[in-house]
Amino acid sequence: MKNSFKILATLLSAYSAAAELTCWAESLGYPCCTGKNPIVYEHDSNGDWGYNWKTNEWCGISTYEDRVNDEVCWSDALGYPCCHGCTVYETDADGSWGYESNQWCGIQSYCQEKGAEVPTPEPEPEPTTSPSISEYPTDIFTVGDEKIYDFDESSIFDGSQATDITFNKDGSVTYVANAAGSGGGIVFYIKKDKSVINLSNYDSVDIELVFSPVNGKWNADAKAPSFGFRVYSRDATGFWSGFEDVEYFGEESGKYYGTLVKNVKLTDEIKSKIIENCTYDDIIGFTLKFNAYQTGNNDNDELKVQIKKVKFNKIEGTPEDKFTDDGLSDSDRGTVKHIEYPTHDYVTNDESDVYNKPAWVYLPAGYDPEDKDTKYPLFILLHGFGQTENNWGLTDQGSGGKIKGMMDRGMAKPKDEEGSVEKFILVIPTGMASKDFRNNNDADYTDPWYKFGGELRNDIIPYMRANFNIKEGRENVALAGLSMGGFQTLYIGIGECLDLISYFGAFSHRFDYGMLEKAEENFPDKSLTIKGLYTICGDADERVYKVYPDAVKAFSEWDRIEDGKFKTEVYPGGTHDFPVWYRGFEHIIPLLFK
Repeated sequence: MKNSFKILATLLSAYSAAAELTCWAESLGYPCCTGKNPIVYEHDSNGDWGYNWKTNEWCGISTYEDRVNDEVCWSDALGYPCCHGCTVYETDADGSWGYESNQWCGIQSYCQEKGAEVPTPEPEPEPTTSPSISEYPTDIFTVGDEKIYDFDESSIFDGSQATDITFNKDGSVTYVANAAGSGGGIVFYIKKDKSVINLSNYDSVDIELVFSPVNGKWNADAKAPSFGFRVYSRDATGFWSGFEDVEYFGEESGKYYGTLVKNVKLTDEIKSKIIENCTYDDIIGFTLKFNAYQTGNNDNDELKVQIKKVKFNKIEGTPEDKFTDDGLSDSDRGTVKHIEYPTHDYVTNDESDVYNKPAWVYLPAGYDPEDKDTKYPLFILLHGFGQTENNWGLTDQGSGGKIKGMMDRGMAKPKDEEGSVEKFILVIPTGMASKDFRNNNDADYTDPWYKFGGELRNDIIPYMRANFNIKEGRENVALAGLSMGGFQTLYIGIGECLDLISYFGAFSHRFDYGMLEKAEENFPDKSLTIKGLYTICGDADERVYKVYPDAVKAFSEWDRIEDGKFKTEVYPGGTHDFPVWYRGFEHIIPLLFK
């Protein structure tokens, strides 16, 4: 058949990218929206576009009815895949043929109502796949009578991202981590006395663990489990705060369960990266994170893990570990407050239903609430989808978190020194403008994110000015955020609140030209300029990096941004995660209010 139609194949090859697939968007390199994405966020000449907030990508809204693929593709036996669409270009003794993605394909049975002739396939044996859910073993998590490992209750730094935590009599620890939020686990202290180690004094880490998916809670199409070995800086406050990735491993074995023994090398490159991102090599903890990032796992997938050994190997002759003095006195350090501010639900827009929402506030060193003559600019920092005001790690406990250390050190520098930071007040709210703001991980419930402009304008900024010593004027307000918060910064901050805010930052954000158009339509007054815009994205970010060059080009050419005030950065090897976002925060704060 294919030899008879070479000419037709040549003619169709140019058309095949746009041939009828599951939906029209696939021919443009985008997925199709599922039935859970009914909202049209953009419309262009191609059609209606939705957005999947869980995967952070655009998708085409198709009018096609849902189709169920044949259990057995009849054309596989002839060396050709089955078609997604129903356009028939030829029918022969074998059946009806379509042409998609530069190759012939067999028309499936769901097209019969369209008049295609589809042969009835002969029964074929089921293909061999990864182990089915019912086959994962439960007897590999063995515990000996003798204590040979070193884990106990005092070892936990943060156990909030794991369940069923059990400390065994042999000193191993067993727990269950789920796939939500790119994967969970437990953060452990490295030392029993909870003091730091200096990573420069160590050359490797020995790891031994046992793992298996939980029966009935694993997507059979997911990749083999893997782990991310992360270390936590002395400023860390929890699982999502203050970590640095060292190495990911496990998937390459192809094993879905078993024992994993690994020696992680602490190379000079890794140590330099940690010092660059954390200022010091003082490390307090580690985790073996279940890696569920871009692995095909569902959020409710679960992995059972038993950690037997994690041993940091010290280099012979290196000095004793000690806390590195940052040179700051107590008077150089700011303070952190937890506040609640009144607001109402901007989705229902019932102004009579007032409730309080939490937020974190950082006050710079020397702040005096009674000194009304000394006022400070305001910086509003937003989190991402599925997160809360806590995910940036700012807290009134311990050291206060990684970003507090960045602000303290930057504000303590002389003004003429590189990296110096103008003193400001920071507030981190939850970026959903609805009463059920804790329902923050539902991809079908995005209205509260889009309505946040009302809360920003009517509640947050007025409350902060009424309760703290904050300067008047848009030139004294900045807004930045990560992922979804970065989108809100551009779409709502610039698009709806340019009359209130003049400095902006977007970390790992999605982009479309409608953001710029919205600002121009809402604010025709060209005197409302952007006094500073900073963006950053990791070049290994599979969610948004593909549109990042377009964003950089558009912002570079936009005359709304003052000359020389657009700064952009690419984080080499960075994914959609906090190491990129921490760097973004550290690099934007010296640019603000100058």
